Amino acid sequence: MEIAENASELFSSRGFHAVRMEDIAEASGITARALYRHYANKQALLAHVVREDQQRVIETLTALTEQPADERGLDASLTALTNSALESRQLSLLWQREARHLDADDYRLVRRQTRWIAEKFEALLIDSERDDLNEAAADIRSWVVVSIVSGPGLYASTLSRPRLAQDLIAASKRVINEPAAVAADAPPDNEVHRTSISRREQLIYAAARAFRDKGFGGVSIDDIGGQLGIVGPALYRYFDNKADILVATVNRLQEWLALEMTRAMRTRCPDEEMLPHLVQGYVRIALEETDLLAVSLTERLYLPATVSERIDRVQADYIAEWQRWLSVARPDLSEARAATLVKTAKTVIDDCVRIPHLRQYRDFPAELTHATLATLGLQLSSPVVEESA
Repeated sequence: MEIAENASELFSSRGFHAVRMEDIAEASGITARALYRHYANKQALLAHVVREDQQRVIETLTALTEQPADERGLDASLTALTNSALESRQLSLLWQREARHLDADDYRLVRRQTRWIAEKFEALLIDSERDDLNEAAADIRSWVVVSIVSGPGLYASTLSRPRLAQDLIAASKRVINEPAAVAADAPPDNEVHRTSISRREQLIYAAARAFRDKGFGGVSIDDIGGQLGIVGPALYRYFDNKADILVATVNRLQEWLALEMTRAMRTRCPDEEMLPHLVQGYVRIALEETDLLAVSLTERLYLPATVSERIDRVQADYIAEWQRWLSVARPDLSEARAATLVKTAKTVIDDCVRIPHLRQYRDFPAELTHATLATLGLQLSSPVVEESA
């Protein structure tokens, strides 16, 4: 148990590639030889950690499913699932960032169990409460609620655990009870994907795809250039090294977000309706530039230290802008609660846009936007007054 906990902490803080078996052995107070008697390699240890965290949630879902439906209330179910997820706080981080390093069999198992968890969330929490939602809306909301309750492993919150659990449960209930989103008529599909003649632009987007697929440590600069037929000295006319390309991909996402935020801030609307415009802009960028978003979320550990500090400040300012307008719309919230809700809402978008099958639903952008605003206690037109806690 101690070995798994230490491994989980190290994988979460440093990343899979940066952690050696010797590091885990040292943290556990044993020799590397003794560690290898328990686990054949680092992949096997990562698989054990992820499966163990999943199992807590699976056991809770199984117990709830076995209860008679008339004895299983929404509040009790959400409380049990939220507390179970908070006990496995590293699960989301390790699954989203490190699962690609599992061997094929373990990856398939963990992925299958993740889908099972979402299906049970839908059956227990959505279908039991709502008979007016179509299949797409129910599916999307189940994944949103999974993201809400499991999200705290992906961000820092100063709230006490009881207060955090209470706010996550309330946010989940708002999502479950939110009226179905009405998607606007889709405009004609006139979008085409032309390729820029700029070799630098081509390299940035090729790198984003490669980093997202294999991770920063699993791709060489020659691999990236080779996709475009750029090799040798020609490659280094654009970037000095692989880290420079990673910096460019992360910076590009920040540039897109800055543009969308500027557009939102120029929108003519009451101040209390400002945040929905920011949310809509973030959903748009997250859907259009998902590779850039994914790399920014999963490969941050590999940025040079000075760049990482700068990106941290930029992202903190971005979160603070959301928090500013949430506080205008919902003055009932303390600063700590507003900050946590904003991070929860952003995590919902970050998580859901990277689930491939959700993107196939026509109503996905509208449903995701409405569910994100419900997480915050807002609607597109006016704030929702939450019952006092």
